[in-house]
Amino acid sequence: MALMVRSEHAARVDSAITSGSTANWRDGRVAVVIGAATTLVAVAGSWIPSIWGDEAASLMSARRDWASLWTMLGTVDAVHGFYYALLHVWIDLVGDSPLAIRLPSGMAVGAASAGLYLLVRRRAPRETAMIAAVVFAVLPRVTFLATEARSLAFSTAAVVWLTLLALRLLDAPMRRVWWWVYAIGLALSSYLFLYSALLIPVHAIVVAVELRRTGPARGIRLRPFLVAWATAAVLAAPIAVIAVMQRDQIAFSRASREVSPEAVLIQQWFMFEPAALVAWALIAVAVAAVTVRAAPHRRPPAHGHRHLLVLGIVWAVVPTAVLLVVAAVASLGYTPRYLAFCAPAVAILIAIAVAALPRRWMRVVAVAVIAVLALPAYLDQRSPYWKNGGTDWQAVAEVVDEVAEPGDGIVFDEGVRPSRRPRLAMHAYTHGFEGLVDLALVRPYDATDHLWDVTAPLSELEERLDGVDRVVVVSRGDGGVEHDVATLRRAGFAPVERVDLVSTVITVHERRS
Repeated sequence: MALMVRSEHAARVDSAITSGSTANWRDGRVAVVIGAATTLVAVAGSWIPSIWGDEAASLMSARRDWASLWTMLGTVDAVHGFYYALLHVWIDLVGDSPLAIRLPSGMAVGAASAGLYLLVRRRAPRETAMIAAVVFAVLPRVTFLATEARSLAFSTAAVVWLTLLALRLLDAPMRRVWWWVYAIGLALSSYLFLYSALLIPVHAIVVAVELRRTGPARGIRLRPFLVAWATAAVLAAPIAVIAVMQRDQIAFSRASREVSPEAVLIQQWFMFEPAALVAWALIAVAVAAVTVRAAPHRRPPAHGHRHLLVLGIVWAVVPTAVLLVVAAVASLGYTPRYLAFCAPAVAILIAIAVAALPRRWMRVVAVAVIAVLALPAYLDQRSPYWKNGGTDWQAVAEVVDEVAEPGDGIVFDEGVRPSRRPRLAMHAYTHGFEGLVDLALVRPYDATDHLWDVTAPLSELEERLDGVDRVVVVSRGDGGVEHDVATLRRAGFAPVERVDLVSTVITVHERRS
């Protein structure tokens, strides 16, 4: 009889293990499908918008040889150095077209969506996990990430997968190697994007809440987490110190970094007001649904939704609060897109609200409404002049290619802030400027320890006009090149053609006979 009991118990254990393995395999396949579908949505049309200043910085940095890149990072942009190195390897393999340099960001968004499905699935039914992944995939801030050759999509994916690993470590004992993966992953995410380090206090709060709820019942211990967080902090300390030392490189933009309700409540994750209004309403519903159901004599919330609510709120609120405090104290550190790595938390909170609706058709309609409200942002983000107030450098390259001939000179407006200088069109779309003489260039960017070319006014280099009969002038407006145009006039040049684009003016000057 005892043998039969033991046999039945063993059979039940084997059945549970098999069932769990089957469920994990099924969830893994669902995650792959979600990741692939999200990647396709994210990448579609991503090559259409003109490259803008920050992306030009990525591209130009990645084109440097390793020695030049290392020299530059010692002076500026060390916080992006890891991403620049990855992009350097990538463009060596696939090229540097707009699609090529943005494709990794689209793939990272897909990876984040797949990871988010698995993360939510650890605490909630499959339907909630799928809703969270779909909502994440259509959030305007997320679809924006896929059109940016920057590190934010990578850091968002890293944060999602690290949070999934943290939950796995919280749920059951794991081999020591996974604790090292967790600690090193936290550190590396900070090298991708410095503010990813704010994931440590997020995880600390979530672990503390879980420990308070369960006590020693599941054998969860705080010490391994403390060791992992301390290790990550030590490993990330160098990039934090360097960031402080290089903080003056963005001093010019402090005036544009003012915190406002619109920036926090709309721009951070939703970008368009209608989407923001519906999203915040659903987040309020999520909080109410879980809180009311958790009250005495009420039906309990769906399995794990309370845990997800805590995770989502802490993940969304703590980094935002820290950046707002930094902005208030140091007038530095905040811009809405910096909080993109909290978008998964917003998707979790919205998913909880949608999953609380009593009928499946209601849930389907709710997700459809969110997608429809996000569609205008998606289409806008994939229009030619969407970036940075109408960047039109792709059109600039096309026009210059049409109006200029090999041997002609070219002059750029250097009077605007670095990320808007028309000169960057030449580095973003090199094909349109082949064979032209850069009259104002003193030293190319890759021969300096800074991001940009070193230039001088044309009046100081007037001898370079000898032998040049046509000069193309590219400016953000007539005022930015008036001194260079005056120099051309003194040298006998007169304007013969003008093309006005969205934010750039191109004029052709010819030497009078």
